[in-house]
Amino acid sequence: MNLSNKQKILVIDDSSTNIVLLDALLQREGYEVITSLGAKEGLKYVESMKPDLILLDLLMPEVNGFDFMKTFNKMELEKEIPVIIISAVGTSENKKISKELGATNFVSKPVDIPALLNLINNTIPAAV
Repeated sequence: MNLSNKQKILVIDDSSTNIVLLDALLQREGYEVITSLGAKEGLKYVESMKPDLILLDLLMPEVNGFDFMKTFNKMELEKEIPVIIISAVGTSENKKISKELGATNFVSKPVDIPALLNLINNTIPAAV
């Protein structure tokens, strides 16, 4: 049970620089942040932590963001947990595939921080 009543955001990115940046930003905004340097580990966190939102990179070694989404969809949590893709490869093809796999939104890197925070605030239901 989440006693802090903070909304949990799972950040999955193979770049520790991106993880540190997003972790600091989101904590400053009052979110509880769970970080994962890979999609495999991220999937375990989805099951055990039940985040309110997932921020997902596409290009990662071993399991990429698309493969994460395919496995995530089999868990049947996509209706409960929104996923925002954050990727340096913002091609129309990647955006299309992301949407088909159930991603709520697609944000291209470099990230516009105020726009991302606004998107997150509008995507996560308010804490009660």
